[in-house]
Amino acid sequence: MTETDGLVGLGPAVWSVDAGDTIAELVWSPTDERLAVGCSGGDVAVFDEAGLVIDRRLRHPSGTSCVAWFGGDVASGGVDGWVDVGGHRERLGGWVSALAPSDTGLGVAHGRQISILGGPSSERLPASVAQIRWATGPGVTNRLIACGHGYVTEFDATLRHRNDANLVWGGFVEQVDWSPDGRWAAASTRGTTNYLWLRPTAADGRVIDPQVHVHVLPCPASDGRLVRFDPTGRHLGIATGGGLAVFDLDEVDPIAGPPGRLLPLFCRVHAFSWWPDAPVAVLGVATDSGGGGLLLVRCDERAAPVGVVDLGSAVTGIAWSSGSDLVAVACADGTVHALPRIEDWDWRASTGE
Repeated sequence: MTETDGLVGLGPAVWSVDAGDTIAELVWSPTDERLAVGCSGGDVAVFDEAGLVIDRRLRHPSGTSCVAWFGGDVASGGVDGWVDVGGHRERLGGWVSALAPSDTGLGVAHGRQISILGGPSSERLPASVAQIRWATGPGVTNRLIACGHGYVTEFDATLRHRNDANLVWGGFVEQVDWSPDGRWAAASTRGTTNYLWLRPTAADGRVIDPQVHVHVLPCPASDGRLVRFDPTGRHLGIATGGGLAVFDLDEVDPIAGPPGRLLPLFCRVHAFSWWPDAPVAVLGVATDSGGGGLLLVRCDERAAPVGVVDLGSAVTGIAWSSGSDLVAVACADGTVHALPRIEDWDWRASTGE
């Protein structure tokens, strides 16, 4: 059962289900309101818009590590190196750590390599790949970004041509993100070092250029997987052990980088998203008492909490539906909740403005 504080722009859950297992990842279909849930025990389940099970099967007996949608089917990767797409299975070397679907193909991070499923594979990278993403933004075509310990690198669709970011000190890079307008890119490490750089304006749409200056953004230690640009493109948020670090990209000094501030939080953050059309951070949190839920924090010049949803358990995953009318929330107790977005919610009024 969900409880809100009356301010948050989310209604009570329209459905809740118990997956019966720890949830590795959840993701909505980009074309409809089906939700795929990968369970650490190996099952992959698909729920419809009412929370009813469409399909559930054991796909990865050694454990499911990631899920995505590709060509209308659920794609999943396992710790045993198998990738399953709509029943078609292919084995790659190493743990499958991430999947990245696009019109070009399904990118797969496995061990120290990346591959296009059924196509080329890259050279071995310096360390295991933590994340891969297809780049987006004006002029960008078929650029696949990978990161791991000590590196952020970019490949074209053939996986033969590679550019490395000029990181001052690598660290264990867990995640890369870029602003909605495609102007900025950022990377977060498992520690206190984070990176920000202007994306090059090369005609080939590159995201990385070794000659581009990379700003170092110091902040309290994080697990490296909680860096996000807000939908306005102005704010970069990094959820850390000390709170939410927010950087203002409208005022970036060429040498010193952007100004930042730390918003203290009295809970642990395990998941991070943004409100679809506002600079409001949606944080999945755990409390010291063993509970948890969602914490919404306004991150503009009048930063303040603007809502709480008590879900009774730590939130480990957040996913917005394709139309942003529902947000699915995965909890540490194995439950999944679908909460409706209140479209006319005035987030400014929630803090008395």
